[in-house]
Amino acid sequence: MKKAIIMAGGKGTRIQPLTLIRPKPLIPIANRPMIDYIIKKLKIQGYEDVVVTLNYLKNHLKKLLEKRYPELNIKYSIENKPLGTAGGVNKAGKHLDDTFFVLSGDVLVDVDLKQLLKFHQQKKALATILLTPVKDPSHFGIAVLNKDQRITKFLEKPSPHEVFSKIANTGTYILEPEILDYIDHSQGPVDFSNDVFPQLIKEKAGIYGYILDGYWNDVGRPETFLKANRDVLNKKIRPYPPGNYLKESVGKFGDIWIGNDVIIEDKVRIIGPVVIGDGSTIERDCVLGKNTVIGNNVTVDKNTSISGSVILSNSIINSDSHLKDCIIDSECVLDEGCVIERGAILGNSVHIGFSSLIGSNRSITNKTRILPESYIDADYPLEAK
Repeated sequence: MKKAIIMAGGKGTRIQPLTLIRPKPLIPIANRPMIDYIIKKLKIQGYEDVVVTLNYLKNHLKKLLEKRYPELNIKYSIENKPLGTAGGVNKAGKHLDDTFFVLSGDVLVDVDLKQLLKFHQQKKALATILLTPVKDPSHFGIAVLNKDQRITKFLEKPSPHEVFSKIANTGTYILEPEILDYIDHSQGPVDFSNDVFPQLIKEKAGIYGYILDGYWNDVGRPETFLKANRDVLNKKIRPYPPGNYLKESVGKFGDIWIGNDVIIEDKVRIIGPVVIGDGSTIERDCVLGKNTVIGNNVTVDKNTSISGSVILSNSIINSDSHLKDCIIDSECVLDEGCVIERGAILGNSVHIGFSSLIGSNRSITNKTRILPESYIDADYPLEAK
């Protein structure tokens, strides 16, 4: 069995505005598209036949995969309208004639697929769900297992009074082709968690849970996106950030990865882990603090401090600005003296006027222009322009 399906058709509304110009699997994590971490995991473990389900901004993802992975046998299943997770797999059914994996294109997971397959085969399961303990189960499906690790109860995104377990669905499955018999999309979208899995439990059709002992992150919200970047920088998941490893020297501490054609001027202090992408410039007297990601062709002007933040490609951060634990999308411009507070997220091509402050957890949609000396303490509407 050497086949896997990657579900990559969703709109990613929870992490807008980053998904207004790109599908969520293409959002960079530590300067690599998110889907790179999934494809590389499959390649390392010997899975070369991949089916990708596509819908939202499908050509963006298809173009990247064809360019970066010509050696893989990648087929595409195009959804002209959203079919749900199970409906999307059902549409790809013509490619499925044996046991197969299902992975989410927006989930980073470090699991030994061979061990997961071995468990699935030992149980003679129709479906095996990769599960993991979580502190807050409200964003996920939760499950109860019996002594044989058969799933006896399952509920998607429980409200606080409905929580009966803190063992969550990771969005990674092993399925037999017979699962398609349980998917009827004639009445609309069909979801594994809401529709198929409860039916399998009801019929005692052989649905099991495998508890993950490893890394997992559902990169669906700004806070989990920042966490994913931190985790890659701190080597909790491979591959490590791209670039050349910079040896420690005066003012340069910790793990630092530097891309090609990077300019770092005098009196720049870098406290790793930090990654700086190709063609970027860090001007004099800047400080890059822990867990900072600088994308390709980014300019950070003099006397600027950035920590715990992700700055995507082709953005310009002008002098005397201060950014902490925030997200700046590509092609943004911050004029002199801007402050971006914790949890703020700026969409593509946003221009912030000089001496402005963007408050904590504020979200600014694409192509917004903020006037100089503004204090922004409200979201701007998240709609493409």
